[in-house]
Amino acid sequence: MKKDILLKENIILNCETTDVESAIRFVGKHLVDSDYVNPKYIEGMIKRDAALSVYVGNHLAIPHGEYEYKKEIKTSGIVIAIYPDGIDWHGENVKVVLGLAGINNEHMEILASIATLFSDLDSVEKFISLPNEDAVYDFIMQGLLL
Repeated sequence: MKKDILLKENIILNCETTDVESAIRFVGKHLVDSDYVNPKYIEGMIKRDAALSVYVGNHLAIPHGEYEYKKEIKTSGIVIAIYPDGIDWHGENVKVVLGLAGINNEHMEILASIATLFSDLDSVEKFISLPNEDAVYDFIMQGLLL
């Protein structure tokens, strides 16, 4: 049976503002703790953002590993951390950090789904203010194409 791509315990609300690397390590640790990836994958997430920012617009950053770290992925999964006060992400204001590990084509399918869900700023603002993990989970799962 395929492991759930998003576990409710991997939705962390009301995170305190931090720096970019700490935010990446935070979602990466949750990917590791949930057995989606090996610990080395976090290095790939940090390197990917250093090479090309994983900020995608509308207060959203999607840290994921560089290509050579794909072998560290055990199964596809995502982790969501919400920073209501935002993070300075290379000059952009990020409020949602979505750690991503995707096997094969699932990587692109997840990215496409998330891009659609976060395509307009009004939806993003509503998402950021959702009251609990269940509401966040429902919002994400209704939009995933997997």
